[in-house]
Amino acid sequence: MFEQYLLEAGVYAIWSYLAFGYTEGILSARFSRRIYAIGGYIAVYVFGSMCWKLGADYIRIGENSIYAGFLPLLPSVLLIAGLQKYYFYPNWPRQLFVLASLVAGWIVLRFAVSPLSYVLFDYWQPFFTWLVEYSVAQGLISAEQLLTIIGDISQLALMGVLTVCRLVQLGLFALYLWLIRHYFCAQDYNLSWTESLFLVFPCITVLVIDLTLRVMAYSVDNSALMLIYYRAPETLFLLPLISLLLLGMIVTAVRLFRGMVQFKEAEAKRLLLENGITDIHRQVEEMQDIYGDMRGLRHDLRGHIASLTAYVHNHLQGEQTEIEAYLAQMTKTTERLDFADKTGNPITDIILHQFRQQAKRTGISFKADFHYPAHTSFDLYDISVILNNGLKNALEACSKLPPPAEIAVRSYRKGNLYFIEISNDFAGDLIWRKESGLPCTTKEDKQQHGIGLVNIARCAEKYQGSMDVEVVSKENRQCFCLTVMLYH
Repeated sequence: MFEQYLLEAGVYAIWSYLAFGYTEGILSARFSRRIYAIGGYIAVYVFGSMCWKLGADYIRIGENSIYAGFLPLLPSVLLIAGLQKYYFYPNWPRQLFVLASLVAGWIVLRFAVSPLSYVLFDYWQPFFTWLVEYSVAQGLISAEQLLTIIGDISQLALMGVLTVCRLVQLGLFALYLWLIRHYFCAQDYNLSWTESLFLVFPCITVLVIDLTLRVMAYSVDNSALMLIYYRAPETLFLLPLISLLLLGMIVTAVRLFRGMVQFKEAEAKRLLLENGITDIHRQVEEMQDIYGDMRGLRHDLRGHIASLTAYVHNHLQGEQTEIEAYLAQMTKTTERLDFADKTGNPITDIILHQFRQQAKRTGISFKADFHYPAHTSFDLYDISVILNNGLKNALEACSKLPPPAEIAVRSYRKGNLYFIEISNDFAGDLIWRKESGLPCTTKEDKQQHGIGLVNIARCAEKYQGSMDVEVVSKENRQCFCLTVMLYH
């Protein structure tokens, strides 16, 4: 009996370790030292589960009942919920799914390994009989000695079979948890209650089917349970198959849900991108009109100032000084209409001019060595998307820093490749998305923000190019470097 309790304690320890790692991938952890958190989680769960098992065995709760396997569920669920609340930040929709998937997966796996124990014991019996007859016939052991140790051998065989079955069950359980964690949506996704119920219902279905199978697999006769394997040997194959299919149903539901989330996010980003492109189209048209008007106005003003200056020199000899000073001030004002950046395209001139003025107002250094790629097939709108999104992110990052902060943008060509590089200072740590390899947005509304880099990447892919993000150490702060490669 002691050996069985020791085996159960080991199973509880491994189970709690797997549950901790699984929960860690779905909920946000609130601990700082992971090793201590794992140790505390395992210790509390093993202690609580063993206390319940010892108490239930002592007062014989659920003995000879087909529902005995479900009786430990309530204290186990309460224990897991308490550990989740202590070690992880509360998120009830996600916590509900974690609890349901843990319980459903472990319960239904009993039917997956139960036939294995039956088969092992079935093969053990003739093997043990042959071993006893052979040992006695060869004189390796006497009948009296065999009688004294046969009980220990039987107990050892029982523990061996139980250990093998439990290890198989834990292995399948670990694979099941890994698949769910792998296919589950990212932690920054705000799971709603409706979506949580969509994921929980398959788990509840598995529990109900498991209970139904339990009722069908056992028949009560004089308070003794008889396995259906004696009456229908084909169930040795069917029950494990059903158990694995039920687990596959949960994993498939999670994967399907992830696909729905990705589709919804892609659709939202597509709409935002289309709206952004529409705005850029409108702004570009307005900028082109304004730029044309400014060029005409600048040309006319220079002509008027030149004519006035000549008239003053020729006709107003005594009043030259004051009028010349006035005309010089008008000349400076006209010169300010010229953009500092001459990129080769009026639209990119205006974009760089706008961000240069915004950086100047906030005390951010802005350096530009950008040249529009003339005689290429690149769409002006795509170049505008890259510049707007990249410089907007850079400006937001630098605005959170004390001066001096710096933004630098440059472009260059290498054969048929055209590169745009935007670098900026920033402080803090970046959280990277595993799926895309891009940093997550720090804003609360993550579904409406954090798509700037995604849009840049899409523009690069349109021209068989790519986007690269790199963080470089720079004195007492870090530098965020964005490189976009386009193929002509």
